[in-house]
Amino acid sequence: MNASLESLKGAEFEQSFLQQMIQHHRSGIEMAKLVSNHTTRAELREFATKMIATQQQEIDQMTGWLTSWFQASPKEVANEAADKEMRMHMSMLSGKKDADFDKAFLEMMPKHHHMAVEMCEQAEKKATHPELKEAAAKTAKDQQQEIKQLKDWAQSWFGPA
Repeated sequence: MNASLESLKGAEFEQSFLQQMIQHHRSGIEMAKLVSNHTTRAELREFATKMIATQQQEIDQMTGWLTSWFQASPKEVANEAADKEMRMHMSMLSGKKDADFDKAFLEMMPKHHHMAVEMCEQAEKKATHPELKEAAAKTAKDQQQEIKQLKDWAQSWFGPA
Protein backbone atom coordinates (compact mmCIF):
# COMPACT_ATOMS: atom_id res chain seq x y z
CA MET A 1 0.00 0.00 0.00
CA ASN A 2 2.76 2.42 0.89
CA ALA A 3 4.64 2.01 -2.38
CA SER A 4 1.54 2.90 -4.38
CA LEU A 5 1.29 6.22 -2.52
CA GLU A 6 4.94 7.29 -2.68
CA SER A 7 4.92 8.95 -6.10
CA LEU A 8 1.62 10.76 -5.55
CA LYS A 9 1.18 14.40 -4.49
CA GLY A 10 -1.61 16.83 -3.60
CA ALA A 11 -5.20 15.88 -4.34
CA GLU A 12 -4.13 12.68 -6.11
CA PHE A 13 -2.24 11.56 -2.99
CA GLU A 14 -5.11 12.48 -0.66
CA GLN A 15 -7.74 10.68 -2.68
CA SER A 16 -5.62 7.54 -3.03
CA PHE A 17 -4.66 7.66 0.66
CA LEU A 18 -8.31 7.93 1.72
CA GLN A 19 -9.39 5.09 -0.59
CA GLN A 20 -6.61 2.80 0.59
CA MET A 21 -6.91 3.66 4.28
CA ILE A 22 -10.66 2.96 4.14
CA GLN A 23 -9.88 -0.46 2.61
CA HIS A 24 -7.14 -1.02 5.21
CA HIS A 25 -9.47 -0.16 8.11
CA ARG A 26 -12.23 -2.37 6.70
CA SER A 27 -9.83 -5.31 6.64
CA GLY A 28 -8.67 -4.54 10.19
CA ILE A 29 -12.30 -4.53 11.32
CA GLU A 30 -12.82 -7.87 9.57
CA MET A 31 -9.88 -9.36 11.48
CA ALA A 32 -11.08 -7.86 14.77
CA LYS A 33 -14.58 -9.28 14.26
CA LEU A 34 -13.09 -12.79 14.40
CA VAL A 35 -11.90 -12.22 17.96
CA SER A 36 -15.22 -12.72 19.77
CA ASN A 37 -15.70 -16.27 18.40
CA HIS A 38 -12.05 -17.35 18.41
CA THR A 39 -10.63 -16.39 21.81
CA THR A 40 -11.55 -16.64 25.46
CA ARG A 41 -9.29 -13.74 26.49
CA ALA A 42 -11.33 -10.81 27.78
CA GLU A 43 -8.47 -8.39 27.03
CA LEU A 44 -8.46 -9.30 23.34
CA ARG A 45 -12.24 -9.12 23.13
CA GLU A 46 -12.22 -5.64 24.67
CA PHE A 47 -9.37 -4.57 22.39
CA ALA A 48 -11.24 -5.79 19.29
CA THR A 49 -14.51 -4.10 20.30
CA LYS A 50 -12.74 -0.78 20.81
CA MET A 51 -10.75 -1.14 17.59
CA ILE A 52 -13.88 -1.86 15.54
CA ALA A 53 -15.64 1.24 16.92
CA THR A 54 -12.62 3.53 16.41
CA GLN A 55 -11.85 2.36 12.90
CA GLN A 56 -15.51 2.55 11.84
CA GLN A 57 -15.60 6.19 13.03
CA GLU A 58 -12.44 6.88 11.04
CA ILE A 59 -13.92 5.20 7.94
CA ASP A 60 -17.04 7.37 8.27
CA GLN A 61 -14.90 10.51 8.58
CA MET A 62 -12.69 9.58 5.60
CA THR A 63 -15.74 8.67 3.50
CA GLY A 64 -17.16 12.12 4.25
CA TRP A 65 -13.93 13.75 3.12
CA LEU A 66 -13.82 11.68 -0.07
CA THR A 67 -17.34 12.84 -0.86
CA SER A 68 -16.94 16.51 0.03
CA TRP A 69 -13.41 17.06 -1.28
CA PHE A 70 -13.37 14.78 -4.34
CA GLN A 71 -17.02 13.89 -5.06
CA ALA A 72 -15.97 10.23 -4.78
CA SER A 73 -17.18 7.16 -2.92
CA PRO A 74 -15.01 4.50 -1.34
CA LYS A 75 -13.99 1.76 -3.76
CA GLU A 76 -14.72 -1.83 -2.82
CA VAL A 77 -11.01 -2.58 -3.43
CA ALA A 78 -8.55 0.31 -3.72
CA ASN A 79 -5.43 -1.88 -3.68
CA GLU A 80 -5.59 -5.37 -5.22
CA ALA A 81 -2.35 -6.69 -3.71
CA ALA A 82 -3.35 -5.65 -0.19
CA ASP A 83 -6.81 -7.19 -0.68
CA LYS A 84 -5.30 -10.50 -1.81
CA GLU A 85 -2.91 -10.59 1.16
CA MET A 86 -5.75 -9.76 3.55
CA ARG A 87 -7.93 -12.59 2.25
CA MET A 88 -5.04 -14.99 2.84
CA HIS A 89 -4.61 -13.72 6.43
CA MET A 90 -8.34 -13.98 7.09
CA SER A 91 -8.53 -17.59 5.96
CA MET A 92 -5.54 -18.48 8.11
CA LEU A 93 -6.93 -16.67 11.18
CA SER A 94 -10.48 -17.96 10.84
CA GLY A 95 -9.24 -21.55 11.07
CA LYS A 96 -7.66 -21.02 14.49
CA LYS A 97 -9.08 -21.04 18.02
CA ASP A 98 -8.01 -20.08 21.53
CA ALA A 99 -4.21 -19.91 22.08
CA ASP A 100 -3.46 -20.66 18.39
CA PHE A 101 -5.76 -17.81 17.35
CA ASP A 102 -4.41 -15.46 20.02
CA LYS A 103 -0.83 -16.09 18.93
CA ALA A 104 -1.66 -15.57 15.23
CA PHE A 105 -3.73 -12.44 15.91
CA LEU A 106 -0.99 -10.96 18.11
CA GLU A 107 1.47 -11.57 15.30
CA MET A 108 -0.68 -10.29 12.43
CA MET A 109 -2.42 -7.24 13.88
CA PRO A 110 0.78 -5.34 14.78
CA LYS A 111 2.01 -5.87 11.20
CA HIS A 112 -1.36 -4.68 9.89
CA HIS A 113 -1.23 -1.61 12.15
CA HIS A 114 2.39 -0.92 11.16
CA MET A 115 1.30 -0.58 7.53
CA ALA A 116 -1.32 1.97 8.55
CA VAL A 117 1.25 3.89 10.62
CA GLU A 118 3.55 4.11 7.59
CA MET A 119 0.68 5.32 5.40
CA CYS A 120 -0.29 7.91 8.01
CA GLU A 121 3.28 9.15 8.25
CA GLN A 122 3.17 9.83 4.50
CA ALA A 123 -0.14 11.66 4.92
CA GLU A 124 1.28 13.80 7.73
CA LYS A 125 3.94 15.01 5.27
CA LYS A 126 2.06 15.09 1.97
CA ALA A 127 -1.61 15.84 2.69
CA THR A 128 -2.80 19.37 1.89
CA HIS A 129 -5.93 19.38 4.09
CA PRO A 130 -4.91 20.16 7.71
CA GLU A 131 -7.72 17.97 9.10
CA LEU A 132 -6.34 14.99 7.17
CA LYS A 133 -2.83 15.66 8.51
CA GLU A 134 -4.25 15.81 12.06
CA ALA A 135 -6.31 12.65 11.65
CA ALA A 136 -3.30 10.80 10.19
CA ALA A 137 -1.12 11.88 13.13
CA LYS A 138 -3.76 10.71 15.62
CA THR A 139 -4.25 7.38 13.86
CA ALA A 140 -0.49 6.77 13.74
CA LYS A 141 -0.14 7.56 17.46
CA ASP A 142 -3.15 5.41 18.46
CA GLN A 143 -2.03 2.46 16.36
CA GLN A 144 1.54 2.66 17.70
CA GLN A 145 0.09 2.39 21.21
CA GLU A 146 -2.02 -0.58 20.13
CA ILE A 147 1.03 -2.26 18.56
CA LYS A 148 2.87 -1.88 21.88
CA GLN A 149 -0.11 -3.35 23.78
CA LEU A 150 -0.38 -6.33 21.42
CA LYS A 151 3.36 -7.00 21.60
CA ASP A 152 3.27 -6.78 25.41
CA TRP A 153 0.47 -9.37 25.50
CA ALA A 154 2.33 -11.63 23.08
CA GLN A 155 5.41 -11.44 25.31
CA SER A 156 3.56 -12.08 28.57
CA TRP A 157 1.24 -14.80 27.21
CA PHE A 158 3.62 -16.67 24.91
CA GLY A 159 7.16 -15.57 25.85
CA PRO A 160 9.80 -14.00 23.62
CA ALA A 161 9.11 -14.12 19.88
